[in-house]
Amino acid sequence: MQSRFENDSWLYNPKLFGRSGCVLQADGIGFEADEFLRQTSFDPQLILYHGKLGFPEGFKLKMAEVNPSEVKLFETTFLLLEVSRAEVKTSQISEATSFFERYRDELRRLQNFPQVENIMLSFMAEEGEDSPPNLPDEFTELAVSSGVTAIMF
Repeated sequence: MQSRFENDSWLYNPKLFGRSGCVLQADGIGFEADEFLRQTSFDPQLILYHGKLGFPEGFKLKMAEVNPSEVKLFETTFLLLEVSRAEVKTSQISEATSFFERYRDELRRLQNFPQVENIMLSFMAEEGEDSPPNLPDEFTELAVSSGVTAIMF
C-alpha cells in the first residue's frame, strides 16, 4: 500500500500539518502496523500512513555517536487514520463520533495489539476558527472507551 506522504520524516513532513480534519494516530516502538492492517476492518481509504517515521538519518547517526542505545527512540512505528476531512471542529466531532461507533471493535483490537503505546486523536481546524471551548463529555467518554489515550483539540 502506498503512503499518501512522500517522505518518512515525522518532523519535516509538510503534508502532516497545516490541514484541517481529524486524524487518529497509533504508535509504538516495535509496533507492527503492517501486521495489524493485514486483518483490519478499517476502510483502506482511511489509512493515511503506516510504517516508521522519525528524525532524519543524519540526526540519528549523530545521536548514535553520543548514545547508541537511544537511537531506537527516534524510530517509532505509526499508523495514521483519517477520521474526518471537515474543516469545522463541530463537524469533526460529529464525524469522529460516527467513526468510534462504527469501528469500536477494531479500535479495541488496535488498543490491545502488541507494542501499541499510544492512540491519539488530533483535531486540526482552519486558522482563526472559533472552536468550542471543550469537547462534550459524552464524546470524551466514547473516545476513551474506544482506546484513545490522548486528544489534541
